[in-house]
Amino acid sequence: MPQSDDILIYAELLSNVGRVSVACDGPLDGTSTIAATVSADSLSLTVGNHEVENTLKLPDRVVSAEDAAQFLRVQSKHAKSHQWSLPLVPTNGLSTRNSQRRAAPDAQAATPWSAQDLSPRSSIYCRGCQAPLVAEGRIETWKDMPSENWAEMMEFWHCHKPHDHGHHDNQGLASRGYGANSRLSGQSGVGLVDLASLLFAQDDCSNVTPSTMPTSSDSMELESTESKSSNGSTRLVNQGTPLSCSNCRCEIGVSHQGQTSVTLFKWAISIQSPTSSSTSSSPTLQPSLSQCVSAMLLATLSRSACSKTVIIPSITTATSTSSATAGEQQQLLHIWLFNQDITFTSTKQRPEQRPVSAVKVFYRFVNQAEADKLVESMTSDVQDVTLPAAAAAQLREELEMSNGYLPSPVRNFNQWKIGLLEKWKGNKVSLASSSLDRQGHK
Repeated sequence: MPQSDDILIYAELLSNVGRVSVACDGPLDGTSTIAATVSADSLSLTVGNHEVENTLKLPDRVVSAEDAAQFLRVQSKHAKSHQWSLPLVPTNGLSTRNSQRRAAPDAQAATPWSAQDLSPRSSIYCRGCQAPLVAEGRIETWKDMPSENWAEMMEFWHCHKPHDHGHHDNQGLASRGYGANSRLSGQSGVGLVDLASLLFAQDDCSNVTPSTMPTSSDSMELESTESKSSNGSTRLVNQGTPLSCSNCRCEIGVSHQGQTSVTLFKWAISIQSPTSSSTSSSPTLQPSLSQCVSAMLLATLSRSACSKTVIIPSITTATSTSSATAGEQQQLLHIWLFNQDITFTSTKQRPEQRPVSAVKVFYRFVNQAEADKLVESMTSDVQDVTLPAAAAAQLREELEMSNGYLPSPVRNFNQWKIGLLEKWKGNKVSLASSSLDRQGHK
């Protein structure tokens, strides 16, 4: 029987309930009865009628074909869309639910390229063209950066010490290095690791070129982390001078503090361990944009208990003069983190159908005024996350692409669309396939 890619099948592993949820959709002839069967090894599902069919590799092993038949009954013989729930195969004589609860994965994603994952003296390259950005041997030490709220927490502690209730001005706090307006700076020979970026001293980097040259009037603006209009609404965010690879001109990071510190985006670079050291601790996988964003969303949820986020794009010097106009007109991503840990497969992943560990999100698009209202409300449960404008646009494309992995009946929830962002599972786990990165990252 011929295979038809027009029959879309999507499967999602729900480890906490010991089930694989399956949905299918396609141009099946409404006059022909369709059937769904599990393969002999319980790892594939075939859906079709007497004319065409399609087969999906399931994210985990389900019960045998005979046992699965009772769960694959067709609700309506002539419907074009169907949904089923298949139990996972029991192990060691335990019930399916108990065995899978025991093996349920941790919902918290690992940090892509944490300091302990990186080897001293490693070299860094542009992922697009492999141009060297940090030479081998320049970085002697890797350190994880503190959480985003570290400066505010230190300022609060300093101003409200139990034994000292005096007034403390912000300038005095900044001089101590932990005022809310202070910023970590790069140190020679040290790589500082954030969730989605690496921070270096300018002297340790090469082949990085400012995408636009700031004027003197722009210097202060470019170092601000937030810009507000006269009526208090939040505009686009400036986070430094954008940097491009000198060879291929791809945007790879930003520079700060009078061009003395450089931030490189993890999704835009590659890291290679020094030839003289063991590669056992070397990162063998390269985090994609979706993996970095999913880690940021999980960190925001852990830090502030907020599952909803507005993605705020940063701006370049070239667009700073028209930032207000751009901010009013553009549509911003509003993301709701719905499920922290799933594993899915889809026939849209061809030719490979490897299980992908991901977070499931609801997303929609809002204008700047609505985004300001969501973030600034006293009762708001929404946080803002800043991404470079190009990365924010790419994230939108990846979410739209992942939405197409799902059959049409399960692509939306009220006014929200449903998307999938791949999770970083670390170098020891090869389950994630980077399929979203290969198709979405240019």
